Amino acid sequence: MKKNIWAGVFVLIFLTSSLLTGCTSDQEPKLTEPIKIGSLNGPTGIGMVKLMEAPDKYLVSTYQSPDEVLGKIVSGELEVAAVPSNLAAVLYNKLDGGVVLLGVNTLGTLYLVENGNSVKSIKDLKGKTIVASGKGASPEFILNQLLSVSGMDPKKDIKINWLMNHTDVATTLMAKEGTIAMLPQPFVTIVTEKNPKVKVALDLNAEWQNAMGMTLPMGVLIAQKSFIDVRGDDLEIFLKDYAESVNFVNSDPAAAAKLVSKYGIIADALIAEKAIPKCNIVFIPAQEAKTDLTNFYGIIGTLDVKSIGGKIPDEAFYYSGTK
Repeated sequence: MKKNIWAGVFVLIFLTSSLLTGCTSDQEPKLTEPIKIGSLNGPTGIGMVKLMEAPDKYLVSTYQSPDEVLGKIVSGELEVAAVPSNLAAVLYNKLDGGVVLLGVNTLGTLYLVENGNSVKSIKDLKGKTIVASGKGASPEFILNQLLSVSGMDPKKDIKINWLMNHTDVATTLMAKEGTIAMLPQPFVTIVTEKNPKVKVALDLNAEWQNAMGMTLPMGVLIAQKSFIDVRGDDLEIFLKDYAESVNFVNSDPAAAAKLVSKYGIIADALIAEKAIPKCNIVFIPAQEAKTDLTNFYGIIGTLDVKSIGGKIPDEAFYYSGTK
């Protein structure tokens, strides 16, 4: 009789353990449907490579220019997007709070690169011509602020030829001797690896920190407010997965570089591996990033209030979790 009782107890324990294990597995959060995400073909795309490996959850599209992403956010084609930090503020004001900032995904990545050897400091840019992309976005206002702090007038003392995207800038820089360009990573690594005559003249991120005494929040993640309202639980899953993707990229550049090559962000995996540590890919949640972003918006808004959409975004701009 005792043997039968103990046998029954063991069976009950086994069944209970199995049921609990099964419940844990079944309760793993799942998306209601895939999330449509837009990123730029640079550090923001690199930071999302693990998400690209899960197309059943995330439909990630990469674009060459911020304008392409903005158009798809305004039209509602994208639910989450990576954009330059100032354009997030412009969208928030333009759409009457229709987008929400999720966090900073890229710190400073800007450099002045030269196919030559004439620039040693910001002041050496006086009277020179620079090729760049990002007119109306963070790169333009960052450069203007650094020029102003150095005692120059951005409108009079230098000339900037604005091209459509970073790829066009990189091609021009490698082809024409004497060209000075403003480029972000990973394009800087690409051009310096491909053409030994091209060299980094100035690290604009270091210049910014020295001049302004703060980090440089260049890129951010935003989401449609309507998406957050309806699919707040899905957003929380995305934020967890995105943070894990960023951690993967930064902790294992060699493995990440293979995915970067696979998805066409940088064709050469060896160059991608060298570029990743210089790309300043991060995920700083909105509430933690709020102080630096507010200061950044104040600085560039003073240069041109249109650069942030007319005013510094209010508290509702910064995601604080699902209610």
